[in-house]
Amino acid sequence: MSHSDASDAERTQATSPVTISTTSVAIVGFGLALFGVYWDDAWHTDRGRDALLSEPHLALYVGVAIAVGVVGWWTWRSQGAKWRSWFSGPVGLALVGAIMTLGSAPVDEWWHSSFGRDAVLWSPPHLFALVGTIALGSGVMIVAAASVDNGRSRFVAAATGAGVLGSWQVLVLEYDTDVAQFAPLWYLPVLAIGLAAASSSIQVVSARHVEWSATRAGALYTIAMVGVAGVLAAFGFSTPIIPAILPVLVVADVAHRSGWSVATRAVAVVGALFAVYVPYLSVVPGGVTPSAGETVAGLLIAIVAVVATMLIFDPSARWRADFARVAMIGFALGAATLALGASPRSASAHDPGQGPEVAGIELRAEVVDRVVFVTATIPEDGADAQPVRVVARRAGRTLDGPLTTSGATWSGQVEVDSDGRWFIYIELSGSSDVLESWLPVIVGEGDQFASKSTVLYRSTPRSRIALSQVLAGAVLILAAAAMTGLVARTVRSVVS
Repeated sequence: MSHSDASDAERTQATSPVTISTTSVAIVGFGLALFGVYWDDAWHTDRGRDALLSEPHLALYVGVAIAVGVVGWWTWRSQGAKWRSWFSGPVGLALVGAIMTLGSAPVDEWWHSSFGRDAVLWSPPHLFALVGTIALGSGVMIVAAASVDNGRSRFVAAATGAGVLGSWQVLVLEYDTDVAQFAPLWYLPVLAIGLAAASSSIQVVSARHVEWSATRAGALYTIAMVGVAGVLAAFGFSTPIIPAILPVLVVADVAHRSGWSVATRAVAVVGALFAVYVPYLSVVPGGVTPSAGETVAGLLIAIVAVVATMLIFDPSARWRADFARVAMIGFALGAATLALGASPRSASAHDPGQGPEVAGIELRAEVVDRVVFVTATIPEDGADAQPVRVVARRAGRTLDGPLTTSGATWSGQVEVDSDGRWFIYIELSGSSDVLESWLPVIVGEGDQFASKSTVLYRSTPRSRIALSQVLAGAVLILAAAAMTGLVARTVRSVVS
């Protein structure tokens, strides 16, 4: 570096609002928000519906607020009152992502009040919020990478990469926590898309100053997830599996450093992912395991999807601009199909779209082999309800069995056909509506006994999707697709 270049770098470092300390604060905020997301999911699984200001929500809100505050500080110090410049460059990307993330809360509330409660991660408002956090994290990562060019901490740059990786990983949170709402077929292809987008972004942004950048970010993210699982276990909550993505990211870095073509890299990354995850999911407790047919179909889907993803994010790919437009439209249509056409009308696993509470109830379940025996006390307010059935739900599938009245209790049983976490419901016929209550059980870990003090509630009817819901969902999905395109464009601009 010449004396002039060194002087320019020193002046930039001296005047830039981006420092190791402020970036570290943003990383802490992102980490707290990530923990809040997994804590919230565990809360819904183990306890059910929570309040607006529940502890997991507070952790999520505070974490996002910290990250947004740092980005706001950077924007104000670098642009001042020149508000038209606020939304340009990587800081502008982070600011737009922050606005999108914060704005998703009232959007989600409006969606629930208009179309009913749900706890489905891939619903349009939730995808809208997730893409906002991806944009926020990507902007912070790019800004931190520029700081490394000025001689600052490489650890901070790797940590921001871990934040981006974690944001994309949330796409498969329901699979990682064994509360999948969709078929296992989609688990590994969606995971592959997230890993391809995150690793490509990290590699492009960090190419000039950090070797093995995706691997470094993956190592930090894996450590963070061990911490998340450990804290949740200490609090007595269900825990996610520890993602086995580090070997896949090593392969991604090798392929990137070797200059392989996009197609070859995609095959290598997807092959490594399936080679690691297929045996891993068969042995790790609490994972969703695709069948042999779903694995083969998922492999083919993943290869095509990862090629498309790498073409969008990789600045060296030929025909990038035209293909990116086509691929983004395809992604938007695919996401809309899943989120609207193929999704449950309300949650079909944990925390369903339940209606008003009728009475308190004590549920008990005993698991023997793959048969779940259920008993429940009859509350005074529910004495006139007639038993209908016992229902078991998992990964979009529903099985049922008989439910009868015996004295002051309801009792029944249902046989399930796979291991893992099943959500067991009792369904009753009230005077004018259907009543429900539920609890989670684990099948496949020997005989189990579970009990839960919960509520009997009126079940919300699962109506057909209205045209207004389709249109609103399409708008949110297209907005999320456009923001993903902006993320990719900002990433590619780093080397332009």
